[in-house]
Amino acid sequence: MAATSSHHDAAARLRLRAVALRTLARRLSRLELLHLHRHAGTDVWMGPSQQRLALDLQARRRALTGAIEALQTQARRFDREADALALLPEPGGVR
Repeated sequence: MAATSSHHDAAARLRLRAVALRTLARRLSRLELLHLHRHAGTDVWMGPSQQRLALDLQARRRALTGAIEALQTQARRFDREADALALLPEPGGVR
């Protein structure tokens, strides 16, 4: 944060970052990729290849779900930091 930047400005930037992270998380959560594993069952084919595909798709779904949760967690952190900054007195007594 630059010396001329106010706590209010920093809090606003953090809130904008939180919104951007939530938007990205929401977009990722709507991807059809999250449901692709449903189409890798035995009705597609049988045997080791089908099992590997199903396991791979499930692992990728878990990884993507984890990334979505991490984005939402970081957005909440940014909001908490912004709230804490908003409580600080501004330099020169302006709030």
